[in-house]
Amino acid sequence: MKLIPYLHFQGNCEEALNHYKKVLNGTAEIVSRYDDPNMKAPEGYKNKVLHALFTFEDNSIMASDSYPDQELKAGENVALSLSLKGDVEATRIFNELSEGGQILMPLEKQFWGDLFGYFVDRYGIRWMVNAS
Repeated sequence: MKLIPYLHFQGNCEEALNHYKKVLNGTAEIVSRYDDPNMKAPEGYKNKVLHALFTFEDNSIMASDSYPDQELKAGENVALSLSLKGDVEATRIFNELSEGGQILMPLEKQFWGDLFGYFVDRYGIRWMVNAS
């Protein structure tokens, strides 16, 4: 299991990653953009970042632009992402951590092939669970 912070931006993810690259001497890989037909993004948003990975030294941060009509508030633009190998453990962790919280996206198979879910726990912390 690996824990990685996940940052959400309001349309300026690529700009932020380029800044972090420069300051922290890291690398940024834009894994996917909103041009995937499954995302049904507006035409002007298709070049925005759907998922990116930023690495520097031994650290990793994942990032994306939030969906165009999703307004971000301070404190809601960071989530903790758990990356797991098995569906059984991912399901257990998702169910136990989300108990008493608010499920934003149920744990389900996604178009990229992984099991994924997103929630706010009972303490107000945002979590993403992804099992490949």
